[in-house]
Amino acid sequence: MSKHQTEIKRINGYLKEVTTFFDATGKPISYVINPLMVELKPRDILQIFVGSLLVSFSLCFTEEVWNLSIQLKSEKVLSLLLVSVFVITGFIYYNFYRFRLKGHVIEFFKRIFATYIICLSSVICVLFLIDKLPLDQPLIALKRVIIIGFPSLFGAVISDQLK
Repeated sequence: MSKHQTEIKRINGYLKEVTTFFDATGKPISYVINPLMVELKPRDILQIFVGSLLVSFSLCFTEEVWNLSIQLKSEKVLSLLLVSVFVITGFIYYNFYRFRLKGHVIEFFKRIFATYIICLSSVICVLFLIDKLPLDQPLIALKRVIIIGFPSLFGAVISDQLK
C-alpha cells in the first residue's frame, strides 16, 4: 500500500503542489506536480484580458447589443451585474481556492477584482475603438459595458484557468 505526501514548493517562480508517492519501504516511487493557482501573475492578467476579448470582440459589433443597452431597464442590467459577481466569485473559489483559501484570502479577492477590472476595461477599449461607447450618454455606455461584460467575464475566467 503506497502512502503519499503533499507539499507546496516554488518552482521557476510559480507555486506548485508536489505530491510524492512512496512504496511500502518508504522509498519515493513517483511525483505529481500540479500548478497552485492562488497568486495573480502577469501571465494570468494577460490570459484574463485575452479570454475577455475573445468573447467581447464579437459582441461589441452587434447592433442587437447596442439596442439592448438602450431598451433594457437599469434594474435588469444591475441584476446581470449581481449574477455575474456571484457566479464568477463561485467559479474562482471552486477552481482556484477551494482547499487553499486559508492564507490566500487577499489573493482571492484580488483575483476577483482584477478579473472584473480587466474584463470591463477590454470591453470599454473595444467599444471606444469602434465608436460605440456613447460618452455623452453615460448610463447607456455603462449598461452597454455591463451587458457585453457579462458573457466576457466567463471567457476571462475560463481562459485564466488554462495553464
